[in-house]
Amino acid sequence: MISIYQQHIQKLQQTFESALQENDFESVLIYSGHSGYGFRDDNAYPFKTNPHFKYWLPLTKQPESFVLVEVGKKPHLFLNQKLDYWHAQPQLPDGEWQQHFDLTIITNIADVKNAVKDKTKSLAYIGLPITEDLSLGAINPALLINQIEYNRAYKTEYEIECLRVANFMAAKAHVVAKDAFYAGKTELEIHQAYLESLNIRESGLPYNNIIAFNHNASVLHYDDYQTEQPQQRLSFLIDAGAEFNGYNADISRTYLNGTSEFQQMFDAYQVEYFDLLSEIEVNKAYFDFHDSAHRRISKLLSEFDIVKCDAQQTYEKGYSQLFFPCGVGHYIGTQVHDVGGHFANKQGELLSKDPRYPHLRLLRRMEKNTVFTVEPGIYFIDQLLDTVKDNTDFNWNRVEQFKPYGGFRLEDSIAMNQGNVENLSIDAFNKL
Repeated sequence: MISIYQQHIQKLQQTFESALQENDFESVLIYSGHSGYGFRDDNAYPFKTNPHFKYWLPLTKQPESFVLVEVGKKPHLFLNQKLDYWHAQPQLPDGEWQQHFDLTIITNIADVKNAVKDKTKSLAYIGLPITEDLSLGAINPALLINQIEYNRAYKTEYEIECLRVANFMAAKAHVVAKDAFYAGKTELEIHQAYLESLNIRESGLPYNNIIAFNHNASVLHYDDYQTEQPQQRLSFLIDAGAEFNGYNADISRTYLNGTSEFQQMFDAYQVEYFDLLSEIEVNKAYFDFHDSAHRRISKLLSEFDIVKCDAQQTYEKGYSQLFFPCGVGHYIGTQVHDVGGHFANKQGELLSKDPRYPHLRLLRRMEKNTVFTVEPGIYFIDQLLDTVKDNTDFNWNRVEQFKPYGGFRLEDSIAMNQGNVENLSIDAFNKL
């Protein structure tokens, strides 16, 4: 019986062969990447694998390695195992992947030059620039990359299964973090508990965890973990993920201490959130989905007397954008913010942006076999509120009352698995 990974490799081979032929190439060499260095420093940044490399292989700790994909041939892995007594050698994990790749061990990046020297006229190269002159063909050809990244939106069953596992790992760690919050731990201690629950170091996260108490939750990408307790522990917003075989989870939850009018607004938000999820269906424009989130947030801002307008006026005046300036979600896969969300077609033509929503990362329709996040929120952001501080449409007493809580959001990953709506994140929590 054919495995889901073998199906994945076969689908990638078909997709890449088509893209190569349409762009007048016969092969593509994909570089895993290498660690960079700070200015005038010999201390390397943590290594992060090229997402195009781990699209083919569940290998995330193999720098300076290559996958060669050729029309009509089995893919070939050039695995760098250079002798280096300064660093631990990356361990080659067992797995089914070994059955589907020819393997050559290399000890120097230059070794690859000899292997492809007769192919360079019809060879494309995808990856970070390499300082050595290896004459590796066309470097990062835009039309080829556009076609590949457009198609990366359509996930195979193998990819969706990897995303399921990543969400399950993250959900377990989220429960640990929630318990640590209610046990009185600091932001830094919660972050450390999250890492410990996954048995990883910080560089093993798909992105910097957001572990935010109180007003810190109004900073959209907050990661300045405090080591001391605030005077009051009003709220806790966590946005944290996990990685499995190079595929990522991205989950957000919010927890509040005690009862308050802010809790009542959060309760009402949760009703709107799940109603928004019920709108998900094949062929729905993600832009319309995002716009619906703004209409729902406008309704909450009006109902809870943050603005003095009704819901429709709040929406039409754009006030929701002050409290929800980011997009409602994005594709997710081998990258947390996976690519291709603005492409109209495989040639890389872009869909038109709406000037109201400049930060929306996904403009395509909700299609079968795609995976995207949903993460509307309400935040009390000083910099944005200061731009309208003289506007009498706002109930500034109410704003000041809610500011100390910072804000809230929920975030789940949704798989349109053969058109069925599968909430990977909620399903993961339900399995705990």
